[in-house]
Amino acid sequence: MNIEVDTHTHTVLSGHAHSTLLENAAAAAKKGLKGFVMTDHGPNLPGACPEFNLGTYPYLPSHIDGVRIFPGVESNIIDFHGSIDVREKYLKFTDYVIAGLHEVVIKTGTKAQNTQAVLGALSNPYVDIIAHPDNPSYELDYETVVKEAAKLGKLLEVNNHSFIHRKGGLANAAVYLPLCRQYGVRMAVSSDAHFAFNIGKNNLALSVLEDLEFPPELVINMTMQRFEGYLEERKKRLNL
Repeated sequence: MNIEVDTHTHTVLSGHAHSTLLENAAAAAKKGLKGFVMTDHGPNLPGACPEFNLGTYPYLPSHIDGVRIFPGVESNIIDFHGSIDVREKYLKFTDYVIAGLHEVVIKTGTKAQNTQAVLGALSNPYVDIIAHPDNPSYELDYETVVKEAAKLGKLLEVNNHSFIHRKGGLANAAVYLPLCRQYGVRMAVSSDAHFAFNIGKNNLALSVLEDLEFPPELVINMTMQRFEGYLEERKKRLNL
């Protein structure tokens, strides 16, 4: 497999990442990526920008160094109903919305509570994908989550950064990825880069997919064409 669009990246605007948008674009161009999504954290994560920063997205160029820049956000799930920390008025400025559970935002609950939080986030029409569902800090009913994603046409993530920094993530991926294959749930492979040199770094994620013989046709960001096709699908879902 080869990934042409990195769907999860961070800049200094996240508060705990170390590179600017220009530096990320330069690194992406050097690695031969065709595009990446800028997904800085929502405001409930300490150090992140306020949500109104998303309102500046129309001022950004569509390409830097020949690389397509997609405006997005990694929103934080803030309760067990699946509410996120970015309002619709600002989500409208994005092309792609990640929702994730983060320990510094919401403490883990029971398996049922964690699962309901993810289901609630998936029900938000703007949310495209659940970040690092392998996170061992939040026990999930994977079959229920995968079935709901299939029902709604939503995505789950294979996060390279998570496999490095979250012990137990690989074991969880070995559970949810076969379910995604079974139910036809599409995936996005991402670096979750917090430093420019890691843009497009997907070696562990791709290795996991290959070991599990995951169908490449279910990976939406393997090609720019396939990713743009998903975004067109998204526009129809949102009546844009």
